[in-house]
Amino acid sequence: MRPSISSPHPTGLLFCLLGLLYLLSIGYYRSASHRDPTSFFFDPSRAYEKRYSAHRIQEAKSFLTTAGDFPSAAKPSDNTQATICVGIVTVRRRKEQYVGLTVASLLEGLTESERNTIFLDLLIAHTDPFVHPIFSEKWVETLPDRVLLYLNDDNPDYEQIRAWEDGGWYRNKTIYDFTHLMKDCYETGADYVAMIEDDTLAAKGWLSSTLHALDVIQQRTIAGQDWVYLRLFYIDDLLGWNSEEWPRYLAFAFLFWAALTGAIVFAKKRFFKSTPASAICMISFCFIPAFIGLHFMAGRQTMWPIRPGVHEMNKYGCCSQGLVFPRSIVPQFLEHTDLTTDWLVDMMVEKIANRQGWKRYVTVPPVLQHIGATSSKGYGFDKSAKTIWNFRYEEYPY
Repeated sequence: MRPSISSPHPTGLLFCLLGLLYLLSIGYYRSASHRDPTSFFFDPSRAYEKRYSAHRIQEAKSFLTTAGDFPSAAKPSDNTQATICVGIVTVRRRKEQYVGLTVASLLEGLTESERNTIFLDLLIAHTDPFVHPIFSEKWVETLPDRVLLYLNDDNPDYEQIRAWEDGGWYRNKTIYDFTHLMKDCYETGADYVAMIEDDTLAAKGWLSSTLHALDVIQQRTIAGQDWVYLRLFYIDDLLGWNSEEWPRYLAFAFLFWAALTGAIVFAKKRFFKSTPASAICMISFCFIPAFIGLHFMAGRQTMWPIRPGVHEMNKYGCCSQGLVFPRSIVPQFLEHTDLTTDWLVDMMVEKIANRQGWKRYVTVPPVLQHIGATSSKGYGFDKSAKTIWNFRYEEYPY
């Protein structure tokens, strides 16, 4: 007589099915979230692959090779009122100089009318401009609308700037460079002042996207409500499951668990009366928490990505790679700046904005990427410089 083969227990069968689904979900998120720095599955060895930026760098390099042949007449005439003054402070870096790519990417692909809407203001921020390798490059003569220098004969702060250079006081000097160039941009009469760092890469179409975002902000702005900047770059790392918001996350997780458990219990009583109670307990106390945990492990930018468009970003914005200031706020902003040694430029901007209650906006996806692997601040910042990166930028089609 053959021994009878018992059918698998419903709880065990359900455990196997849900376990398989959970393992498949882990496999999916290992692939889908490897570029999300807020995810447990983030893989730095693959995440920082240059996709769109590699294509854009090649376009910028091609543009630079012909830039020396541009006649000076290609630049806007002096009587043309610019919409945006683009200010770029550049200093010599220890290895590669990125500013040429920055300038080229900002200009490559612009129509003549678009080029006429911007005034490109380049500050070579050395008391001896020959220290900077780009000073002798041909494109410096043809692409910027103005090249600012720290000359001894017309700058009362020359000796102070030189002392900062000799003493390595980069924080004081970077703030001075930033505010000095912002003042110069303001004096052009442009409607907006865009402060762009010299190791960024602009996406094709950045100008039209930026102007559209600025129009959106102006339409949203209520009379008497000031805003300080539109952010053209941000990093994803700060947009994860931030600790101060965990009480809210836990509350949502508990409500989800309670609602789903309640629905399962109701379904058992109404439709699946033969389902053992052990199966309900297994789902409620094992798999629902496991899938909730997987939700958080997958990363906020995977599960709750920021929608494309213009958004308020009064917190978690970093860094100062690209900020566009409305002309109306510049004088007030400059009144609150100082040369406090504990400040970096982005820290200074955020502290002033917080103190004054000014709104800050961001355009998503960003129109700038940070490409500098060598920090202008010194050796101690190189490691962090390489991780200042936006992963959404790399998703632009090309």
